[in-house]
This record gives sequence, structure tokens and C-alpha cells, in this order.
Amino acid sequence: MESSTKLEIPKKQFYDKKNYEPLLLECLNRIPFFINKSGGGFSAPKSESNGQCDAIGNNGCYSVDFKLLLSQEGAQNVNETSLTKVTLCKGVTMSAPSKASMRREPSLPFPNIWGFLVSHSFSLNKNNEIILADKADRNMKDTIKSLNKMVCTKKNLLFFHPSRLVIQDSHDNPIEVLRNRAKEALLIVSKARRKLSPGYETYYALLINNEMVLLSEDFTHTGCIELTSLDTWHNLHIKL
Repeated sequence: MESSTKLEIPKKQFYDKKNYEPLLLECLNRIPFFINKSGGGFSAPKSESNGQCDAIGNNGCYSVDFKLLLSQEGAQNVNETSLTKVTLCKGVTMSAPSKASMRREPSLPFPNIWGFLVSHSFSLNKNNEIILADKADRNMKDTIKSLNKMVCTKKNLLFFHPSRLVIQDSHDNPIEVLRNRAKEALLIVSKARRKLSPGYETYYALLINNEMVLLSEDFTHTGCIELTSLDTWHNLHIKL
């Protein structure tokens, strides 16, 4: 049987930080790598009014802030979407917005930074800002602006990409497939972070099949956890 790989459109629950922040916090507290980093686990700040990180380590000297890898345009238009198929690259498709097109309106900007990064060419300019290699494509300028703002953040960051990669009937290790896809899409983010925020760590939280997988900035596997084992996942009422 031939293997198949698809990237699902992000669930609407993930556009609200009140949903994804507790999920990521529970993941960090279930993965040994991060438990050791934090001195025994993380807790949420009592307030974020002064820019506190989303996960505060018990040791008081290590914290992590969460960033959602979805474009601003996509978040604004999530309620305008139904499903259609879009090819990201060879062998990979995902569902994308179509309700607006059914009303004969212009296509909505791509809501998913992963797919956007995979399907476009990027580079860093002399200021180490992420720029589009193809100057003709300007429809995602707000996405690039938001991404550049995120990579400059002087905190340890965990980027969460909420589109689930579904791999079926593959003889390859799913996590290795995910690592390769992530490196293809997010290498420019890691590179910019090293240039603009040296001394601060970068991680990625990605969904594959029924697991949350965490990778370091060089795409080393730091841990994974089954989604259905997380209390916060059940609270989201998302079917796999």
C-alpha cells in the first residue's frame, strides 16, 4: 500500500492562547528534557502584564515563552474557511480556506506559516531580517513582519505549529519524516534566531499523527508525548 502524508488545517481551538498555552505547559511538564531544564517543572505566571514568559521554571532561572506559528492573516480569517486541498510540496497536501472563494471573493492569504515557508524562497538581509526572495510575492507581508518580530524576542521560545501532519502506511520513521519537513520549513527561523537572539534557546512543538513532538533549534528530537494522555488535550474536544 502506498504511503500518504497530509497536513491538516489548524483546528479553530488553536487560535486562542487560552487553549494552546495550557496544552504546551502540560507537555513541558511531561517531558524529562524540560523537567530537568526547569528544575522540576514549569508553572504559568500569575500575570503576563509585565511580559512574563508563559512557562516559569521551578528553579527560578529558566523560563520559556510560547509563540504560535500561524500567520496574522490566517487568524483573522479562520471563521471564513471551509476545506479544500492545496499541494505544499511533492507528496504533501493540506486543507485550506475555500468558503470565501465559494462566494466568489478573492482567495484568502495562506493561514499556515509552515506551508508558506515550504512553498516560498527566503533569505536573511544584512540586518538578519527574514525576507522573501521573490519580491513579486507581497501578499504575506504581515506574516513576514510578525515572524521577524517573534525571532527578535529576547526569551527562550517554543514555537507551536498546530497543523497536524498525518502519515499513513509509511515504512519511514514518522518522527524522522517530521524532522525533515520541519528543517525544510523552519531552518530560516532557527538561523534568524541565532543571529538576532544569541544566548536564547529555540524549540518547536509539532503535531504528528497522535503525538506532540518537540524539537530543538537544530531539529534534534527532545521528546514526544501521546496527545490523548494529556488532560488539556481532552479539554479541547478535538478528534484525531
